[in-house]
Amino acid sequence: MALLNNMKDSSSSSKPEPDFLPIGYRFSPSPAQFVKLFLCNWILSRQLPLNHIKYIKYLFQLDADQVPKGQSKYICEDEAFYFTEINPNEMLSIRTTKNGYWKTNGEEEEVIHGDNIVGFKTIWNFFWGRAPNGEISHWRIEEYRLHPSVIPADELSNSMMEKMCSCKIKNVEKEEEAYRFSMMETQTESDETLESSESDYDENIGGN
Repeated sequence: MALLNNMKDSSSSSKPEPDFLPIGYRFSPSPAQFVKLFLCNWILSRQLPLNHIKYIKYLFQLDADQVPKGQSKYICEDEAFYFTEINPNEMLSIRTTKNGYWKTNGEEEEVIHGDNIVGFKTIWNFFWGRAPNGEISHWRIEEYRLHPSVIPADELSNSMMEKMCSCKIKNVEKEEEAYRFSMMETQTESDETLESSESDYDENIGGN
């Protein structure tokens, strides 16, 4: 338990947000950066590069709307980053909350840094209601875990390390809207190009 307390204190005592960050800066680390620079250092109680990630002991016990957002001016209002622990009893494809549940398809993606696997990424979607008949929401969590080879065995036991992960929660509704808008723009451009080509073709035919 002392180790957990130390890790929590390490997260809260990370150096404050610097004032020299450029205008428009957004905290959006790549999966490899999220694992190597933040999760690994947090587990080892080392200082973090930036203090943008908070600690919630059991994030997956909260409904999507219970998770605090907007903890930094450098993070989008529909996103948040957290360190958390995984209760061994919750390591299933469904993790229940008071008013819903988090569900994954069980597939893990490898997080690669250079030629090495440094971690694993799993996607969890939040559903309102009781499984298996819940209604899917726009909230999603990307869960990141360390690969056992990243931390030497003499520094931390694998059983402890497997309980720790970092998470990115986000509202994908705006992402979907942006994608639909992008597709509509692409379709409009395609239609305009086609109309222009047809017009040129008609003029050429008429000229003959």
